[in-house]
Amino acid sequence: MRTSSFSILALLLAAAFLPLGCKKAEPPKEESQPATEAADSTALNIRSDKTPEGVTNHFFGAFFSGKDNEAWSYLTPEAQNATKDSFEAQASDTIRWNVTKVDRDNNNAYVYINVSDLNDAGEVTSEELIFALRNESNQWGVAGFSAGDMIVNFEEKVLETVSVGDAPTRVSQTPSSASAK
Repeated sequence: MRTSSFSILALLLAAAFLPLGCKKAEPPKEESQPATEAADSTALNIRSDKTPEGVTNHFFGAFFSGKDNEAWSYLTPEAQNATKDSFEAQASDTIRWNVTKVDRDNNNAYVYINVSDLNDAGEVTSEELIFALRNESNQWGVAGFSAGDMIVNFEEKVLETVSVGDAPTRVSQTPSSASAK
């Protein structure tokens, strides 16, 4: 797994689903600045909970405000079922995000977010996260995300890291046990 400071951000998000022992911080004081274009050159609608970009923006806002129930409500039904006993939002007052692009494919969407946070040295670092969403019963829900070489599938509670030339490493978390392959 790579060791950039933003792997820590991805681990914060993964910690909501795969208990990794992250601590909560203070709630955010402001939200992101919205992007203006989708992949198909239409304006992004990050304020609506009826669009993939809006659901992702609302999920991110609730998650990093420490609002467990609200963030959890933006997951797909499968992800909600898989995480019902372990979901925990991670409040932060330093994370900023900007939805930059959406790729839609029928009932699937990929929402690109540029995320900035402070590293251990107090410098601002950025990374692009890609959230996978599905539309079920006319409602978009977050199914997982990727950050660099890490893929988190909320629906199966699986965290996978992939490095060039290496075999993938999968970590599954079930209510009774965890295993690495």
